[in-house]
Amino acid sequence: MTSAQDIAAWMVDRIRTEGRLSQDQAVQEIPERFGPEWVRTLENGHTAISKEVLAAFRKAHGGTVQWDRDRRFWSPKQ
Repeated sequence: MTSAQDIAAWMVDRIRTEGRLSQDQAVQEIPERFGPEWVRTLENGHTAISKEVLAAFRKAHGGTVQWDRDRRFWSPKQ
């Protein structure tokens, strides 16, 4: 059974191996790989990563990942 920590580890691995992970890419791939219960629909109709996964992701990367708000992707902290 998949856990939020499993998805967080996948996200961190993608960032480390590919150099970045866009929010749109994560939102598309998470339900395909791990199941639709790990994303949520916002009031505006957009899909977002579940709060549980985001909390696990913050713990998993431990400050080694940075968020680019303008371009909406994570990358390794420089």
